[in-house]
Amino acid sequence: MSRLNVALGVLAAAAAVGGAAWMVVGQGRRGGEAAEAWARQALSGVGQVAVGAAAVTPEGEHERAWALERARPGRAGQALATGEGGAYRWRVVFQGGGEARFTDGGLLWSLRRPLPTDPGPDLYRPHAGEHLTAALAKLVPDPAGWRLEDLQTWEEEGCVWYRGWFVGDSGGLPRGWRREAEVEVAGSTTIAFARHVQPLGIDIGVVEGRTGELAVLRLPALVGLGLIVMAMLVTGVGAVVMHRPVAWVLGGSWALVLAGLGVLSGSAVAGWGGAALAIGAVMALLPAELRGDGRGGARCALAGVALAALALGGRWVAVGAGAFLPQTPALPGDVSPWALLPAAWVPALTEEPVLRGVLPALARPVLGWWGAALLSVPVGALLHPLPAVPLVAALALEAVVQLALVVVARHGGVVGAVAARGVLESILRRPAYPLGWPWDAVAAAGVIGGAAWLVARARR
Repeated sequence: MSRLNVALGVLAAAAAVGGAAWMVVGQGRRGGEAAEAWARQALSGVGQVAVGAAAVTPEGEHERAWALERARPGRAGQALATGEGGAYRWRVVFQGGGEARFTDGGLLWSLRRPLPTDPGPDLYRPHAGEHLTAALAKLVPDPAGWRLEDLQTWEEEGCVWYRGWFVGDSGGLPRGWRREAEVEVAGSTTIAFARHVQPLGIDIGVVEGRTGELAVLRLPALVGLGLIVMAMLVTGVGAVVMHRPVAWVLGGSWALVLAGLGVLSGSAVAGWGGAALAIGAVMALLPAELRGDGRGGARCALAGVALAALALGGRWVAVGAGAFLPQTPALPGDVSPWALLPAAWVPALTEEPVLRGVLPALARPVLGWWGAALLSVPVGALLHPLPAVPLVAALALEAVVQLALVVVARHGGVVGAVAARGVLESILRRPAYPLGWPWDAVAAAGVIGGAAWLVARARR
């Protein structure tokens, strides 16, 4: 390899790593590091000193976030989701008692403190509403925007409890949305506070309805994938009988990698065991010219950065044209750094061998490689569409990405398509995880690994 080619390869690797860093660093949910300090301050405001270690866990409702983004397109909707829309929250629970929730933007969402031994004298009931209103004023940034709607009292734990239900104006929320809050006082001590947002408009209904429609649309694609895998396995039996070469080592390694990622995801063995065995067998039976190799995979990992840029740019183009596409990914069940690995790479390792390997292997005698590979575009587009309005915007965007993966597979085989898809998924899913370098490193691991492999080969 000439020095010029080596230099160009190094430049391409550096550009890919730089592009991945630009799309990954600074992304993610904010507020996690400061949530404990916020919670201690909030509990101190109601007379409790938080004692012991704190467990900080993220919470969220991505359907509500998407509804806010639909009501206020662009960054305004994202700011609402992380602020007074309350779609993303951090829950802080102290070992010594007491808990609080804050939005990613630092807005107090709820708190609860233990009942003290002496909660103070019971309030004078005719003036209890005034006391609750004064208590709310210490817990919300805009007390003038709230009014007391209802007041309940009851006796418990040897004192009188009061619960006030407040309704706020719309604040910064979209038209048709409503803010509510509850304050609980025992004796004369504030015990609990909680905010609520009622999406009274059609935004949440549109998002949830479209999500349900897409779940129905996915069924034909999933059934099709299953039939394709079964056809490949049946064909593979004939290959074994005819003593054709079978890559048992590659297939076994593929199955082991999928099993390891399944363990990292924390899901039950029944959820990933069958898929690991089936996809491992598929990789073992694929013709060698369709599988690809490590060198092509490393190059295609760098191409995954371009695919991520294509997907992100396509979303902003669709939004600019008047369509609605969610800008934030769905929230994961586990937000540890290692949870990003199975979330991003399991779809790549399970779907790409079928879409970019099995379909061309079965259909190319009739349709040729390109004709067979293009069959995977509509199937892949139905697997992961976003709840867009209109729906064709999401399907078209996903089809463009699938077409790009077909081109990648043409040059790098199934291994290359898996590498590009894994990098693509890692970058697109990164914003759903907390801000911080561990998640950045995991999201960029595929690009860094591919770049390091290419540079090492070039130096040799």
